[in-house]
Amino acid sequence: MADLGVDVGALWTKIALVGDGKVLATGSVRSTMRPAGPARELADVLLGKAGLPPGGGRMAATGVGRKNIPGASQLTDLMAFSRGARFLHPAARLIVDLGGQGVRLIELESDGTMSNFTTNEKCSTGTGCFLDIMAAALGVDPAHMGTASQNAREPAVINTSCTVFAESEVVTLVAKKRPKEEIVAGLNEMVAKKVVAMINLAGTKGDVLLAGGVAMNAGVVAAIERALGRKVVLPPEPNMVGAVGAAVSLGGSR
Repeated sequence: MADLGVDVGALWTKIALVGDGKVLATGSVRSTMRPAGPARELADVLLGKAGLPPGGGRMAATGVGRKNIPGASQLTDLMAFSRGARFLHPAARLIVDLGGQGVRLIELESDGTMSNFTTNEKCSTGTGCFLDIMAAALGVDPAHMGTASQNAREPAVINTSCTVFAESEVVTLVAKKRPKEEIVAGLNEMVAKKVVAMINLAGTKGDVLLAGGVAMNAGVVAAIERALGRKVVLPPEPNMVGAVGAAVSLGGSR
């Protein structure tokens, strides 16, 4: 049996097809005000990739737009990410969800149940929206932000994490001819500092698993590991943790 998990986020709608104890197929589309149609179309594509007929498969939805997926059972983001992390890496004790509009930390017990969570939704630092704005200020494709800092000789110093003031600093640095790779490296370091401060406050000793679209940014991940002083767990598709968890919640994917 294969089940579909839909994570309707602020920027992207992610779908995972899970069965036989593994992730069979995944995909994503831009989120819209009416995500049901695009989600169903993508779900059918994923079913086809797995050799299954379209229109089938049980479906569970999570994310900010989960109520807009008719016929799907619903679960909270916290539950979905907890179950997804447990499925992908049972030893995970802290999930760091670097999403489009917020950063969340979910602490897990040894049996995978959630024990606590924190969020920085009042501050956009470390989010996909924040990095998209910085990419626009730099004139860099957001998809290339992860590799743009690889050749940086020295990270630029970004003095503020406020989006408006950080954008102003970036524009000023560009005007001063500071290499873009060094500005990106500085942004990565600033994001990592904020995220690691949250991790240290949580005080979790076990494995730290990164999730969310920003976790696909290699520069940010490397900066977090440097600031944290140890390796983190990075799933093959960190943006799919919530969708995987939604599928797993249906019970037929274990």
